[in-house]
Amino acid sequence: MKERRTVKENFMDDRFKIKLKIDNEEYPLTILRSDEEDYRKAAKRIDYKLNKYRNTFPRLDATKHWLMVALELAYENVLLEKKNDTQPYFDRLSELEKEIDRHIGESEASDGKV
Repeated sequence: MKERRTVKENFMDDRFKIKLKIDNEEYPLTILRSDEEDYRKAAKRIDYKLNKYRNTFPRLDATKHWLMVALELAYENVLLEKKNDTQPYFDRLSELEKEIDRHIGESEASDGKV
């Protein structure tokens, strides 16, 4: 007979431990298996940006390089949020819906249905 598993047990099965290497240091993480590729890409992106700032500004200390990477990633995130902002579309759809309802109401009134 098959043993019943809890939702938590199933969820934990989908998680596993990895070590991400960023700036020549390993960082242990427990993540969902489905997220592994994204985490590894993110770590590579951080390394790439750190190296870019180290090469561009060799006189700055490591803290400043990390700050520049954080700023660049935060800026990219803000741009993505703006790009994915669907609120103006929902607002316009709401306006159109009200306009359609108004026209339907006018049409029903002229037909004598109201």
